[in-house]
Amino acid sequence: MKKNLFLFLLLSMSFFSMAQPSDAVIRKDLTNPNTIDIKFTKTTGTRQWNSSSGNWEYVRGVHIRLKSKEYPGLVVKVVGDAVYQYVGAAKYSYQKFRTGYNEWEGIPNPTDADIEKMISSDWGKFYGYMFRKIVKLNNGPTLVKDKNFTWNNPNQVLFFMKINADVIETNTIIQTVEQEYEVRLYRDNIKDPWKSFMATSGGANTKVLSTLEVTEGKMRELEKKTLAYTMAEEIALKEVAGLPELKVPDFNTGKEMADFFHDLLRNGNPELLKVAMLKTLAPHLMVDGSKTQFSWQGKEIYDKTVKEAFGGDMKYKDQYCINYYTTSLTSKSYIYIQSVIDKTVTVIGTGMYNDGYKEGVPLQKVKLVRLDVSVRQDPDAVNFLNSFSNKSKLCPND
Repeated sequence: MKKNLFLFLLLSMSFFSMAQPSDAVIRKDLTNPNTIDIKFTKTTGTRQWNSSSGNWEYVRGVHIRLKSKEYPGLVVKVVGDAVYQYVGAAKYSYQKFRTGYNEWEGIPNPTDADIEKMISSDWGKFYGYMFRKIVKLNNGPTLVKDKNFTWNNPNQVLFFMKINADVIETNTIIQTVEQEYEVRLYRDNIKDPWKSFMATSGGANTKVLSTLEVTEGKMRELEKKTLAYTMAEEIALKEVAGLPELKVPDFNTGKEMADFFHDLLRNGNPELLKVAMLKTLAPHLMVDGSKTQFSWQGKEIYDKTVKEAFGGDMKYKDQYCINYYTTSLTSKSYIYIQSVIDKTVTVIGTGMYNDGYKEGVPLQKVKLVRLDVSVRQDPDAVNFLNSFSNKSKLCPND
């Protein structure tokens, strides 16, 4: 019985082998008017059982080069499998071509300068989660030379880049890693410059080269050297360098600081306000260790103040007198400045904070902790102000 079964299997294998389509037949089945040439990936194909159709298939890997109909002058290389289905009587019939992917020829690959320009437009997007983890970039980003550019279509190209960097792994562990990134560039038209990009990485693309344990104190220092921190600091320094000069005095009381900011809101502009806030904001409203970057809370205060004081048709100076008066809520640290419009108030809050040391003694300074500006833009407020023929009546003490 076993001998007969073995003989049957042997004959079946021989039968299927003889029934496989020849190279010439496959070339004929795959050729159309746009075909340039066809190459086989291996000297023979694979016979396999298709459980879905309940039949044997013969699969042959091929590369087909075609003249592009959509993009004249270009050549597309289609990589995939020619699939034949067994139809009996020692024959296979062509069923379909199963495309794996396309590659394009005749398109110049992006240059190093093209790639640098695109990915440097948003380093955070390129590095992803590692942007806030990398504390030292030892090498890269550079192209992975042994991986080719792959053109999915003439307006989208895929390639690989890699870096060597020291990264924060835990609150006490620094690792030196080699990280690979899959990068895609996009554009709208083959003649257009690159418009956007996408970069992805993952654990499978990370090779750990070494591990170093550091103290938590050292790690806190290193956190101020991450790419995210240092690049943001570089940008902020350039912005600050372009801001106007403004002398901001040391304040002895909250009232002195309120007077200063009140005058600035009346007569200044967003740029001067930014200079003043960078010099006076409490530490928790600034990025730790920076004198040029607002924390998200500090930025929120700045943005809202600019919008309220300078952004609308009605400005701060239109609704607040030079010689202001305060509400009953005012204290030594919090000054509530009353507008000429009832129930419209601006709050300037201050506090004492350590601003360094001298001979080991902490230097306490008045810092800004709250700036809540209120300027009304509604028709009723505008009608109220416009009802005064003599604006001096709004501020008799000025």
